[in-house]
Amino acid sequence: MDTKKTPLAVAIFAEIASVACLLAVVLFPTASRAIFESWFHGYKIDQLWELSFTVSSVVIRLISVFVFSYLAT
Repeated sequence: MDTKKTPLAVAIFAEIASVACLLAVVLFPTASRAIFESWFHGYKIDQLWELSFTVSSVVIRLISVFVFSYLAT
């Protein structure tokens, strides 16, 4: 395992997955919510589900996903 390339590849994959998830929630909120609830055994997320994205929240998310996934690898 390459100690420089592997963490970078994992971090880039995590970024792509994060952006795909964000786009799915924005474009298909009802389907995304149904999928999320099915993954968590039918747990109702009514009080947690509030779609309020800002530019700063998206930027913070992208930075933190990259850094944490890079460091975790």
